[in-house]
Amino acid sequence: MQFRSLRRFAMIVGLGSLMAACSSANPPVQRLPDLSFRDLPPVQLDIGQIEVVSEFQPSSRPPHIEYDMPVAPENAIKRWVQDHLQPVGRTGKLRVVIRDATATETPLKTDQGITGVFKKEQAARVDMSIDIALQMLDDRQFVISEVTGRQQNSRTEPEGQKLNERDRLLYDMAHDLIIGFNRDIDANLRSTFHQWVVMK
Repeated sequence: MQFRSLRRFAMIVGLGSLMAACSSANPPVQRLPDLSFRDLPPVQLDIGQIEVVSEFQPSSRPPHIEYDMPVAPENAIKRWVQDHLQPVGRTGKLRVVIRDATATETPLKTDQGITGVFKKEQAARVDMSIDIALQMLDDRQFVISEVTGRQQNSRTEPEGQKLNERDRLLYDMAHDLIIGFNRDIDANLRSTFHQWVVMK
């Protein structure tokens, strides 16, 4: 009877150790900072309102991953508008049209043979792209001036990547996508909309 009790105790201790080992193998979920573009020089516009209109319809089917990201490209665009474009006038409207904000994750072919065990390969490729139009409207809501811009980037993901590492990669990609877009469009925006840009 005593032998059975000791055996049961040993099994409980072993099971507890196994569960502790499993839980420690999973790192805590990281808390990524809120995406922000307030470090960019703001563009103040002599208008009363900015509206964002999205024509992009995200998909939940592979290879699309817009639904499974810390910050989807569409939300990153909206944050850029909020942080970077400042309406300081009383009348007039700028419409920001999101035509594309795609993010996809495509598996890559890896070595499934014996030699594949001894090397770490790139298992997937992530592609993001955005297409945006900034339209200045008159009182009748007709477009009187427009600036358009596109941006895309791609990165690969290694085998064995942890969830936290994947989230960080996607977060950084979304941030870099908008930074690249801003770099390419900022001068054109200030030039084309010069009559509305408030000079400091």
